[in-house]
Amino acid sequence: KQWYQRRVAITAGNKPMFSGDLFQSIVCDESTWTVEDEDAHRIVRIFLVKSNKTPQACWKSLFKGSCEADVMTLDEMQKKILQERYQRENPGFDFTGAEVTGSYQDGGPQF
Repeated sequence: KQWYQRRVAITAGNKPMFSGDLFQSIVCDESTWTVEDEDAHRIVRIFLVKSNKTPQACWKSLFKGSCEADVMTLDEMQKKILQERYQRENPGFDFTGAEVTGSYQDGGPQF
């Protein structure tokens, strides 16, 4: 069974760093985090695995209602997700240089 979550909170000691409701749910068992030392600073790297990885479910922001991507950026993200899907479905082909055209609002063409 997989556990899904829609909220994340990070604290250092007793000090809250950030928290919020995620744009969509993540797979908890596949998500992870690390604490790393870099240039005399500590860095927390968080890797969230989305529960829905389709272009239609492209996240507009990390947290609901916060710093949403503009329409052009969202369109580019949806195209990239679609190219990744083409690559998974056609492992013998290289789609890295392929140009995807059209409107990708709501995830592009439905197959």
